[in-house]
Amino acid sequence: MSSAFFISDVHLSRLASPSGEALLSLLKTAKDEASLFVILGDLFDIWVGSGKAFQEEYEPIISALKKLRKKCPIYYFEGNHDFHLEKFWTTQMNFEIFSGPKDFEFGGLKIRAEHGDEINREDHGYLFLRWFLRTAPLKFLIENLPSSLVLKIGQRASKVSRDYTSGLTNKSLKIFRDYAQVLAKNKSFDLLLTGHTHVPDDFKFDHDGKTSRLINLGSWFDGPHYLKISDQGKIDQIRIS
Repeated sequence: MSSAFFISDVHLSRLASPSGEALLSLLKTAKDEASLFVILGDLFDIWVGSGKAFQEEYEPIISALKKLRKKCPIYYFEGNHDFHLEKFWTTQMNFEIFSGPKDFEFGGLKIRAEHGDEINREDHGYLFLRWFLRTAPLKFLIENLPSSLVLKIGQRASKVSRDYTSGLTNKSLKIFRDYAQVLAKNKSFDLLLTGHTHVPDDFKFDHDGKTSRLINLGSWFDGPHYLKISDQGKIDQIRIS
């Protein structure tokens, strides 16, 4: 039986950690079972551009992902800690990179997936920062600075972003639930998968005679875990021990 695996907000900062060990274990499992692997953003605590400093830092993870990619497609959604991914992750790793939402089907389910950092349209400060970090001049700068310097800058930016995310409260539950219900009026989906807020949620709601579901995967700061969808549409959230 084939399955789709989904992870979000791992925020891996070093390999010699429980999260690093759990991620390597999960990639090994996925290599045997997955027909699709989806990263909903912020896999790393920081990854910007294609610098060698990042590649060297996470070489065992990259090697495991490369082996998994030979087995199944991998979708990688840019988050607020990992962006400008195309040059390395598309060109060298053959991943499909998404900077925004993606609609697809698996196991008979209509799925919409996104990191979630564009959902709160009232957060004008963050939305401006997100836009600025993805401008062509900044992308050029990132690709041409020494990768060790980009890593140091990225680590500082990561701390600022993490401090921002840690300030999010359960208010984000309402923002995301409202978004899902408004979206369902204009777009047909069975399952909306997000991350970003680090606030896990599993919310079912009725509309137009059908039921849809929002699942926010939370983060690995609450322990390593993933979501698994079977080719029959069965959804399980699984802790990695």
